[in-house]
Amino acid sequence: MEKHEVESIKIRGARVHNLKNIDLDIPLRKLVCFGGPSGSGKTSLAFHTLLTESKRRFVNSFPNSMKFFAERPAAVDVDQIFPVLPVFGLPQVNPVMGSRTVVSDVMRLTDSLQNLFFSFSRELCPGHGVELEVRSITDQLLAQAPKTREGVFTILLTPNEFQRVNGIDFLPARSFSSKRKSIGPFDPEDELWELLRFKWDNLNNIEKRWKELKLSAFQLNYQLWGDDLKKPRPLRFHFERVCPECDFESLPAPMVSAFSPYSALGACSSCNGYGANLIYDDRKIINRDLSIQDGGLRLLNYGPFQDAYEELLKILKKRKIALDVPISDLPEDFFVLLEEGHGKYPGIGELKAYLESRKYKPSVRIYIRNLQREVPCLVCASSRLSKNIHHYKVRLNGADWGLKEIMGLTVEEASPLFSEARPLATPHEKRLFGDISEKLRMAMEMGLNHLALLRKAKTLSAGEYQRLLLIKYLSFKGTDSLFVLDEPSLGLAERELTKLLEGLRAIIAQGNTVILIDHSEYIQRAADHLIVMGPGSGKSGGEVMYQGSPKAWFKNKETVEWRKKKVSGKYPEFIEVHGPQIYGKSYPDFKLPINELTWVTGPSGTGKSANLIRIMANTLHHDVTGNWLEEDVFTVKAVHSPVQFEDVIVIASDLNRFTSRSSVGTITELGSVIRKHFLKLPIAKSMNLKEGHLSANSELGMCPRCEGRGSLVIEMQYLEDIVLECEDCKGLKIRPLYANISDGKMTVAEAYGLPLGQVLERITLTPKFRRVWEYLKILNLDYLSLDRALNSLSGGEKQRIFLLSKLLKNIQNSLLLFENISFGLSDRELKLLGSFLEDLVQLRNTIVIIDAANSFKHLASWQLQFDSKRIYLTPLPRS
Repeated sequence: MEKHEVESIKIRGARVHNLKNIDLDIPLRKLVCFGGPSGSGKTSLAFHTLLTESKRRFVNSFPNSMKFFAERPAAVDVDQIFPVLPVFGLPQVNPVMGSRTVVSDVMRLTDSLQNLFFSFSRELCPGHGVELEVRSITDQLLAQAPKTREGVFTILLTPNEFQRVNGIDFLPARSFSSKRKSIGPFDPEDELWELLRFKWDNLNNIEKRWKELKLSAFQLNYQLWGDDLKKPRPLRFHFERVCPECDFESLPAPMVSAFSPYSALGACSSCNGYGANLIYDDRKIINRDLSIQDGGLRLLNYGPFQDAYEELLKILKKRKIALDVPISDLPEDFFVLLEEGHGKYPGIGELKAYLESRKYKPSVRIYIRNLQREVPCLVCASSRLSKNIHHYKVRLNGADWGLKEIMGLTVEEASPLFSEARPLATPHEKRLFGDISEKLRMAMEMGLNHLALLRKAKTLSAGEYQRLLLIKYLSFKGTDSLFVLDEPSLGLAERELTKLLEGLRAIIAQGNTVILIDHSEYIQRAADHLIVMGPGSGKSGGEVMYQGSPKAWFKNKETVEWRKKKVSGKYPEFIEVHGPQIYGKSYPDFKLPINELTWVTGPSGTGKSANLIRIMANTLHHDVTGNWLEEDVFTVKAVHSPVQFEDVIVIASDLNRFTSRSSVGTITELGSVIRKHFLKLPIAKSMNLKEGHLSANSELGMCPRCEGRGSLVIEMQYLEDIVLECEDCKGLKIRPLYANISDGKMTVAEAYGLPLGQVLERITLTPKFRRVWEYLKILNLDYLSLDRALNSLSGGEKQRIFLLSKLLKNIQNSLLLFENISFGLSDRELKLLGSFLEDLVQLRNTIVIIDAANSFKHLASWQLQFDSKRIYLTPLPRS
């Protein structure tokens, strides 16, 4: 019978979110790209259907012992997916929250370096640079020799220790019995077994046999027996490595985890493997720019410290110390009093000690962390590694390098160290060097050459984090697997996109399938197969509008006509930044026009986000509010703005930190508007209802059975969990009594479930929320419902809904920075967004867009270009 190879993944009856029961065939072993408007169903199909269901079935194939501990996705609403392939998903988010993980860990470079140093490093004396030596076994043996050295002597071990050295299948020729007090033919019942035999006048072979048996790796209780001895004598051997020129000594690393910051053996004892320590930040405890009565003593604003604060005020009034002048202007004796205390006021030192004694409470730990800042660990120089392994070195490019020194480099600095040929290396050594070199090479090609290996992963943008994970996927060696990537082109220049496509082609050449969700025309044209979803967003989308060759699609695709830019008519003033420095790198001075829309471009790693967000915006935000946006360590000589901004707002694409209960209604505050509308009804007043009665997040209104979720999850332990609609509330999430309250046009439940465009036109809105409704229509978000969960939105929808949440107040004379705002948006949607941004500029706002999308050249008035050596500002054509 002839065997037919499967040529496509068949999806039948997909109905997740807004998908309209679609059928689709996705070709295998091809580069497939999904396009279409934001919210048209691309993410619902690729991630929430194909990826989730493939992952669920894969986990269900595990044995029960593994399945019990695995997180299993819920079943999706689809009739059929065939075949189901092993799947790897890469969403455009950075989920890292902790401080331990660094860049090297994400790209799996740390593991390779640990193996390299464990297998091939040498121990060098820190003072003399000479290799450490183990004391000679023969010298140690001679130092313990008996007075009489005639005859044959034997080194003995207990049976258990003998088998540790030789294995359970090897037996000695002789053994020792205390009953007969002699060595004899082997008897398994004897208490000591023979390990080595030697004569004192012929110790030449003892060193060789010692190394063959690798006895230096064991801590054993050796016994010496000779014919003239009355009983076996204990032998003591020391395996420390010592410097031949000084007293420095070291024990050999017992295992590979001795080089790992995640192990108790390898972690720095000072910072516990974090690379940094937490100290109290005086700026967070005291705001010296404020007066005492304006809340400058931040620590004393803590609830349990109110008594101490009142006692301090009494002392200050008695000493006639002003409460209404900036704290920085107060006399020195005030700061002594504040720190050391007096009378019933305990002092800041004692208050800190009180907080430390209550760290077992989560709320206190969170409060303490908000008062602290990270400082580099001086013991390990931020390498996270124990000082016990700092002297281990590997020869690279003619010099000795320690793991601490290598980890302190950037990707660009580390790459040349591992690129040299090593013709005399063992196969294992060549494999390790090749693995490290390949990862660093791919990181360079992905535009990540600027990243320090020890940079905290939580500080990476979503695009940088995705590309680091992509390095792991691009080194994948296997076949018949599926890769699903979300907007991998985000933030990449065209040269970097070319390298990305080469890597993806290499994966496909092995027999794998790659699916991309991407709005980049460059990526879509390079795909083998294009699938366009539409025609609109939300309920107007969910259909397959086109499937086939990209060439045919772009031949007939309607082009977007960009309108003329509005001209301000006068030359702008500028924000000037002098002497910026961050992440160990200095950047040139630059300036930015005020009350204009500026487009920022440049290859990855040239410092766009670092300079504009982490330095400029951070400094200006602190000048406006007294608080820092981020805690990045940076220096800058000056950030000068001729305008005093009312606010500084940063909107990035990394919008993944939402709770499972976050919804469109909670983030836009429109849920509160709807609740207040229904509370005005006579029936609500007669029932004495409050807002909480109409909210699924309040105990007053949530369905008590499903706790406001609308469904019940029945855990089946070793089987797949069952999700059932709540019988009490019928999926409405709030108590039916309140959910069915009606104003004659709609019920409370319908107001939460209908598109916002239909709901808001039926109620009376305040001027603030009439403006929000206009923004909803401009941003093409009026198809969303209030109870739509934020974690179910596409990347573009999250971006725009977050922007809307920031615009709830009337923003004027503010600085707004957008990072990768084109994420998930088509050109047509960018055109709508552009007109919206132009309106914001007319309100005296300064807008900065950090994005690689070429569409912004039609929207922006100025372009700020970054390259490896300079930053330059140029005006863009006005047409």
